[in-house]
Amino acid sequence: HGVFAWGKSPAEALKAAVMVEDVARTVFLALQLGPISPLPLEEIEKWHDRYQNRYGQSRL
Repeated sequence: HGVFAWGKSPAEALKAAVMVEDVARTVFLALQLGPISPLPLEEIEKWHDRYQNRYGQSRL
């Protein structure tokens, strides 16, 4: 059993496979802390706004 990963090049396919493994590890570790509970919609909107409008370099 495994995951299929592909890309425009072997390097991109490898990057995709590594990212899947990283996400799987993060989910596994998070589950060790207890059951998952969804974030409230207000919290999601707050962080989405912050990422879209205030994160990173200022736009010109």
